[in-house]
Amino acid sequence: MTAEGDASEAHPAVDRALIKKAVVGLVVILAIAGIVGVVFKEPLQLAGAAFLDAFGLVGLFVSVLITDGVPFPLTNEPLIFLARGAGVGAWVIFGIVSAGSIAAGSVGYWGGRLVGRSLGLEEWLEIKQPALVHYMRRYGAEGVAIAALLPIPFQLSTWSAGTLQVPYGKVVLASLLRIPKTGFYVLLIVGGLSLGGA
Repeated sequence: MTAEGDASEAHPAVDRALIKKAVVGLVVILAIAGIVGVVFKEPLQLAGAAFLDAFGLVGLFVSVLITDGVPFPLTNEPLIFLARGAGVGAWVIFGIVSAGSIAAGSVGYWGGRLVGRSLGLEEWLEIKQPALVHYMRRYGAEGVAIAALLPIPFQLSTWSAGTLQVPYGKVVLASLLRIPKTGFYVLLIVGGLSLGGA
């Protein structure tokens, strides 16, 4: 194999279709935020206030930990909408959601490491997300890093990393990439809601 081939094996190339999907996803989030701000301003504020009254900011953190930590393709964006609807500041949302998402990376990893094999997670993922399992086997923590940034199920990548026994320290470092992604999504949602008048 050539040196060029070795380099391409060592560093994953991000699929162009994945980048297009990411761009479309960002445009959709901005559009949804604008529409919600116009059409559902009052219900969003009521739902957000009810959520924060019941669970507080700790509840927001725990909710992010659950959505980003369980091995199902859930997303934390609705929680950002709720928090903003309740009037929580953008920086507070950014801090709590980032912390919850980073912590969820460890929850997913250790879930996969401790019980993933006994639950048959790897086999289930091979059926449901074959490209992800292939990617994780080939690139390990770099797969988690890409999932942390792009619209690949982050929680499935961390559970898969645990099941495949990717080095934990590398998964923690990869999980830190949730910080810029969260910041960008908070900016999009807050900006979209503001454009919509919420």
